Amino acid sequence: MKEFSVNNDTLVAWPSKHVMILSDHPSRIDSTVSCRTHFAGGLAEIGVRPSQLSYVLITPAYNEAAVIELTIRSVIAQTVLPRKWLIVSNGSADNTSDIVRRYAANYDWIELVQLPERRERDFSGKAEAFNAGYSRLVTFGSQPTTSWDLIANLDADITFEPEYFEYLLGKFSANPQLGVAGTPFVEDHDRLDQHSYAHRFANSVHVSGACQMFRKECLAEVGGYA
Repeated sequence: MKEFSVNNDTLVAWPSKHVMILSDHPSRIDSTVSCRTHFAGGLAEIGVRPSQLSYVLITPAYNEAAVIELTIRSVIAQTVLPRKWLIVSNGSADNTSDIVRRYAANYDWIELVQLPERRERDFSGKAEAFNAGYSRLVTFGSQPTTSWDLIANLDADITFEPEYFEYLLGKFSANPQLGVAGTPFVEDHDRLDQHSYAHRFANSVHVSGACQMFRKECLAEVGGYA
């Protein structure tokens, strides 16, 4: 499992009518962060702040049984919860789907989407899984209680602090022209000089793939995720 911690964040506006923002907020994504204890009916215990923008998540997952529970717990612990979270098991052959089902039984905003089994992991599979989840979300967008302003493509092998999405939502709220945002990461905060990810590309015109949050209109404008 990747271990992420963020030293600063990158917020990027999509080229066209959107503007660019950078910030130095010390938020972090970290696989070693302690996860808040989760409870059935987490909406009541944690609370959603209705005055903020709403968001949904899509997580492509391929054979992530060893790590996905940490990601699920991190999302459940968020100070602002998503309206909907679709976890797309992209042909997983392990018990990824069973883990997701267990949490979906207790949290009605978590849903498992299963795709046929596939033999290998590649980026096209991730895009396929995201788009399958996105197609499912179209049915929720017209309902007042499930409509959403922002959508994030979230990896299945990361964890992050409870304020992570609240922070990103705040940036979108503060700047209506912001089209896409995320935070750079390192894989092991105890070894900051060793990475397999090309961090030199994580800057004001690139959002790292671990979590990419889009304004709904921006994602539609660029033709979706591919």
